[in-house]
Amino acid sequence: MPPSLADWLPEDHLVWFVLDVVTELDLSVFLAGYRPDGRGGAAYDPAMMVALLVYAYSVGERSSRRIERRCVEDVAFRVIAVNQAPDHATIARFRATHERALAGLFAQVLALCARAGVLRPGLVAIDGTKLAANASRDANRTAEQLAAEILAEAAATDAAEDEQARVVGEAELPEGLRRRSGRRERLRGLLEELQAEAEEKSYEAQMARRAEIEQATGRPVRGRRPSLHAATHRSRRQANTTDPDSRLLKTKGGYIQGYNAQAVTTEDQFVIAAEVTNNAHDAPSFEPMIAATKENLRRAGGQKRIRRVVADAGYWSEDNANLAGVETFIAPGRTRNLGRIAEQDNERSELLARIEAGEVDKNDAAGALGVTRTRVNQLLRLRRRGDPTTLTTAMMARLDTPQGRCIYKKRAASIEPVFGQIKHNRRIDSLSRRGTSAADSEWKLITATHNLLKLWRLAMTTA
Repeated sequence: MPPSLADWLPEDHLVWFVLDVVTELDLSVFLAGYRPDGRGGAAYDPAMMVALLVYAYSVGERSSRRIERRCVEDVAFRVIAVNQAPDHATIARFRATHERALAGLFAQVLALCARAGVLRPGLVAIDGTKLAANASRDANRTAEQLAAEILAEAAATDAAEDEQARVVGEAELPEGLRRRSGRRERLRGLLEELQAEAEEKSYEAQMARRAEIEQATGRPVRGRRPSLHAATHRSRRQANTTDPDSRLLKTKGGYIQGYNAQAVTTEDQFVIAAEVTNNAHDAPSFEPMIAATKENLRRAGGQKRIRRVVADAGYWSEDNANLAGVETFIAPGRTRNLGRIAEQDNERSELLARIEAGEVDKNDAAGALGVTRTRVNQLLRLRRRGDPTTLTTAMMARLDTPQGRCIYKKRAASIEPVFGQIKHNRRIDSLSRRGTSAADSEWKLITATHNLLKLWRLAMTTA
C-alpha cells in the first residue's frame, strides 16, 4: 500500500466527498459535550465520528460491530477514521448520545442542496414505507397477558424475598430485593398505556367530548353521530415489550413489527421532509408533513415554495384534499378502482337529484346508498349550498384533465425510486434504534445520506 492514506483511494471516491461535506457542517452541538480545557478521558474527534457514521449509512452499514470491523479491514473506512479503530461500544454510545444532533444533519444537508440549486419543490410527492423495528413480533402482549406476567413476576419476587429472609434470617431485606422489579414496572407501564388508549377511544369518551363541545358552542355537533359498535372505538390490543413505541403494521408481505416512515420528495427525488410515526395509516401524516416541508425549505434558504402535492389513495380524506396553501392531487381510491368510484359518485348525484324532485324517499335512498338518513340529509344540504358535486367528483374531475393526468403520473417517479434505493440498493429495510425519537433520528440520517449520495453523483457527472 502507498505510504499516505490520501493515495489509497481515487480522487472521485465517496469518502472525499463525505469529508468535504462534514467540514462544511456546523458541528458545534456535537462539541458541546466535551470539556474545552482538554481534561478528562481520551475521546475521538467528533468530526471524525460524524463523518464515519455518515459514510457508514451512505453505504448501508449501520451495525456498530460491523463498522468497528470495517475500520480495520476496509480501506475506505480506514481513511475516513484516520487509521483509528473506535470500538463498537463507542460508536453506539456516540449515536445514542447525539441522537438529536444527528437528526439535525438532515436540515444542514438540505441547506447544502438548496445552495447547490438542485431543489425544485414546486411539485412534491408524499408517501410512507414500512420499516421493521428492532423488536420481534413475538414480544407483543395483550392486556390479559401483561396482567398475568405482572402477577407471575410479583410471585417470583415474593418467593425470592421469602427465601432470602429465610436464609439470611433477617427482618430487613437488602435494598435490591425491597425494590420492585424493573421488568414488572415496564410491564405495568405497558398495561396502563393499553388501558388509557382504550378509555380514550371508547364510545363513552367520544360522546362526552361531543357533549362538551355542544355545551360550549350552544349548538349540536355536525356530522354523523358515533355508533356504539363502530371500529373507531377499538383500541390497540397488543403492546410490544421490546420496543413499546413500535406497532404491528400490515405490508404486502404480511405483518411486521415496525414503524411507518414518511417522506416528501421533489421531482428530482431529493427528500425535503422525513418523519417516523407508529400510525398504520398515512392520512394523518399528510398535513404535518406538508407543514414540515415548508419549514424545512424556509430554514434551508430555498427561494421556491410548494405549489402542488401528489399522493396516493392512502392519504385520501376531506381535510387533506382541501388543505389550504397547496393544490392537492390525491387519488380517492386505487387506480384500478377509479372508474368504478366515478360511476358510484355519479349514481349518488343522480339519486340525490331524484330525492329533491320528490321521486325517491329519503329512507329508500339511504338504503340504496348504504348510509344513514342523517348522511343523506347532509349530502342534500351540501347540494343546496350551491355545490352539486361532491369532493370525490371534484377530485376525479381534476385528475381526469390532461394536466391532472400529467401531474399525477409524476408521483411514482418522484418518490418510489427513493424507497427502492434505500431499501433495495442500500439494504436498509429496518431500523436499528428503539423508540419513536431514536427511530425518527435514524430515518432522518438515512434520508440525509440519500440526499448526499445524489449530490455526489451530480458532482461526478458535472466534473
